[in-house]
Amino acid sequence: MNEVAKDWQKAVRRFGGLLGQLRAEAGFTMRELAAAIGVAPATVSKTESGGHARPPDFYVVRQWVTACAQRVDGRGEPSSVSVALDWWRQEHGRLERLHLHLSLRPLRSGDSSPTTTAADHSHDGNPQAVHFGVLHQKVVDHLADRSPHVRMAALRTLGDLGDKHHEKRQRIVNELCDYLRIPPDTSDAGEGQVRRTVQMVLAARLRPERGEGGTATNPAFWPDMDVDLKGAVLYDVYFHGCEFRRADFDEAQFEGEAHFDGARFVGEARFVGAVFLGHEVSFQEARFEAVSWFRWVAFHGYAYFQGSHFGVNAEFSRSQFTEAAYFDNMTVRDCAWFTHAVFHGSVSFQHARAECATFFLDSFRSGVDFRWAQFALPPKVGQCEAAVGQAERHWPDNWVELTAEDAHGFIDPWPVGWAAIVEKAHAAEIRAQWGSRP
Repeated sequence: MNEVAKDWQKAVRRFGGLLGQLRAEAGFTMRELAAAIGVAPATVSKTESGGHARPPDFYVVRQWVTACAQRVDGRGEPSSVSVALDWWRQEHGRLERLHLHLSLRPLRSGDSSPTTTAADHSHDGNPQAVHFGVLHQKVVDHLADRSPHVRMAALRTLGDLGDKHHEKRQRIVNELCDYLRIPPDTSDAGEGQVRRTVQMVLAARLRPERGEGGTATNPAFWPDMDVDLKGAVLYDVYFHGCEFRRADFDEAQFEGEAHFDGARFVGEARFVGAVFLGHEVSFQEARFEAVSWFRWVAFHGYAYFQGSHFGVNAEFSRSQFTEAAYFDNMTVRDCAWFTHAVFHGSVSFQHARAECATFFLDSFRSGVDFRWAQFALPPKVGQCEAAVGQAERHWPDNWVELTAEDAHGFIDPWPVGWAAIVEKAHAAEIRAQWGSRP
């Protein structure tokens, strides 16, 4: 056994032992933890004993650590084992690098022997590498395998092929996206894990990790990639820091959290009709350098757009925000459109900047905060409504609330507990006409 293999065995046993220590400290049995994170008890046992042929997916580790941390926090007892996800991510990354070095990427169920990666294949001792088409077809054939582990290995190998064959990268990105656009098989317990693997393979190649001077420091970065995930079903998306030449997420369904913090969209970015079902979706510090579309989007969790930059328009018309939405420090080069938007939770535009903004037939059902927002042209508002309650409301300087008492006799009375939001000039006209009536 070579030194790298010894290091691998030592590292995987240490990693599993720490996870086992964390589970025991949280008071979980193996069966209880397996039920809490949605895996088989045998998976928990094998992970703790270091018996896996490759590192477990980080999604499993993340769920494991989070479940244990929540159990410990619920008891109010301190933990002697680190539960910081960043630390666990670093340790998991070490295992992945050792695994890559060993080329432990079997493509057949039950094959436990190390196999060479796509970049290192040869034909019968021939030093010339196997042609891309041969390797690619072999990998694609395994995407139809019934075993989720075989499919995950094949998807990772697709990424390896793109690392080696630069001219094939867009084709491989298209194939990874094609897999995610296929409706998930709800009868397959491993389907969610497979889809998370595809997302991780994509994210690892789309994240440049730019250093000083804007130079990409990630050697695995694939620049200038178009991503077509229209209608895809995605689970726990972590595309933070990724760069897209063109991105199409129209009608995509995001199960779980969705993170695009610091992402850069060089070309058109489309999220028309997308549904975010998780607790939160975050586009903090994201840059949209071309046209972007968030029309008809349903945000079922908290929506974070703080510090986001829109190089053209910001289009959020007819979108629904179930929880609080944050657009603080957002910058829009041209106009921000929020026509027919519905804000069920509070919404904040503190320090936002835009050339202009249009709010027409919007519904503000909780707190509103436009303090310190700057618009080159006065923001337009028309036929908007706001619930009059305990939540604070801070409108732009040229907007006022028009109550049912103000409007009585001039327009149809506004419902009790609601106010119309109009520009000051319009409100003055209404009040003047109401005041002039006998």
